[in-house]
Amino acid sequence: MLEYTKEGLLALIKKLVSIRSISHTAGENEAAAFIYESLAGEEYFQSHPAFLRLLPVEEGGLERHAVLALVRAGKETGRTVLLNGHFDVVDTAVCGDLAEEAFDTDTYTRLVAERDIPEEAREDLASGNWLFGRGVMDMKAGIALHMAYLAHMARRREELGVNLLFLAVPDEEGSSAGMRGSLSGLCAFLQEQGLELEAALSGEPAFWTSKSTEGSRSCRTLFTGTTGKIMPLFFCVGREAHVGYAFDGVNAANLAARVVSLMDCCADLMDGSGDDTLPPPVCLKLKDLRDSYSVTLPERAAAYFNVLSVSRSPLDILQICREVAQKALEQTLSGIREAGREFQRRSGRSDSPVPAWESRVLTFSGLMEELAREEGMESVQQRIRAFARSLPSDMDEPEKGLAVADHLVSLANLKGPAIVVGFLPPYYPQRLNTRSTAGERRLRSIMEGVCADLERSVGQMRLVECFSGIMDLSYMGFQGSREELQSLADNMPGWGSVYDLPMKELLSFNVPIASAGPAGKDAHKDTERLELSYSLEVAPRVLERVIRELGAQER
Repeated sequence: MLEYTKEGLLALIKKLVSIRSISHTAGENEAAAFIYESLAGEEYFQSHPAFLRLLPVEEGGLERHAVLALVRAGKETGRTVLLNGHFDVVDTAVCGDLAEEAFDTDTYTRLVAERDIPEEAREDLASGNWLFGRGVMDMKAGIALHMAYLAHMARRREELGVNLLFLAVPDEEGSSAGMRGSLSGLCAFLQEQGLELEAALSGEPAFWTSKSTEGSRSCRTLFTGTTGKIMPLFFCVGREAHVGYAFDGVNAANLAARVVSLMDCCADLMDGSGDDTLPPPVCLKLKDLRDSYSVTLPERAAAYFNVLSVSRSPLDILQICREVAQKALEQTLSGIREAGREFQRRSGRSDSPVPAWESRVLTFSGLMEELAREEGMESVQQRIRAFARSLPSDMDEPEKGLAVADHLVSLANLKGPAIVVGFLPPYYPQRLNTRSTAGERRLRSIMEGVCADLERSVGQMRLVECFSGIMDLSYMGFQGSREELQSLADNMPGWGSVYDLPMKELLSFNVPIASAGPAGKDAHKDTERLELSYSLEVAPRVLERVIRELGAQER
């Protein structure tokens, strides 16, 4: 039986951490099985087996599953609160010779003192109030809290004003295959059981932020929204020429480098304002697309970027990227022409041409349409799907998308100088509390009250509009039009074969979100640690209060 006590929570956290559920390994299946079996041992789920399910999230591969569990309120209602979290963790390479011990919290907490760790981590260790280990705060403690609370309330259903729906997923640390793959099954379950989501609460920890990042003081942060993430791709096509006759062609690497100079860390492309100002775009990869030495100008190169958003849709970002691409083309060709004229002046030769190429900026949807005019869209899509299936299974999704983009350019026989703009996976919509619905206003008010009371009782708390990282609750609804979301699908090479999203579900959801989890520091680092007093004593009270107030509120 799962125990909803300080001791029971701590024991469950340690057991969950001991399961090596590193993303994209069989350990994720082990974690799912443990969570499922732990809940299946509860009397409530033995009496209601249909309320506990393993949801498949992928076909083939590891055949991973999410765990879905429902506890109905004592009084019949459709109003439901989702408790969500992930049970995968990042690897332990950063832990060096303690990589294996990182899954044993007691051992790792003892041995980490022997490592060269930051002074703040050493002070926390000496306090005795912190538990170290991989996944202990990101986010096995949150999963443990939700599991124990769910079992606890299953024995006290008369106290619930809303139903509780628990969804634990794999692969949040990868490309959120777990959450994306669960949405269809989640929606089907909601419809089958006559449930309506009032809110979704994450078990992600309240990350401690430093003075340097907050600008004022060190504190724990709760949130009522999450940041969006999109990955624009610039596929650059040049003109081949021998390097000895450089002015006869256009170097695609030059084009791509110009794009990077315009996009990377560009302040004008930052989104948000005030405390929710996000970092600017950052180039994640810049490469030419040939695999051997040659004295020919590179004909193809690509760059893709991490872009965070709180206000811009995929359609907005696509337009920005088209403008950047046009500017990059113009600057590159202008530079080549200027260099060509200088070469003529210095050499006294007039036989060296100064290029006057006609350039193009187009989107991947535009490139597809050009191909479709010749052979039909269905034929083009079939060829793309066949090519995507031929790609190595261990190739990651962005690289698969880039390979499909390269294949598309070949099919179209596109000649440069040109830049094709689009997107690569993964994509996370921003999920904001806009106060535009009664549900959003209700949840925001509850969280403001919780945070204010915590400030008085435990201190060092802050409620922010957006969780600054990437998280699964981004998929609790797309806050935009169908056209804006469709622009993502239309311009992502390999959509439907390399990567996709349940579009219907995304457009149908509009669920307010907030955090109600433990607290910790240094996720993904060798000093990842959980704040015990807050996580085992305060966090349960926060979760109870939010659920109680959501249940007490009228529509």
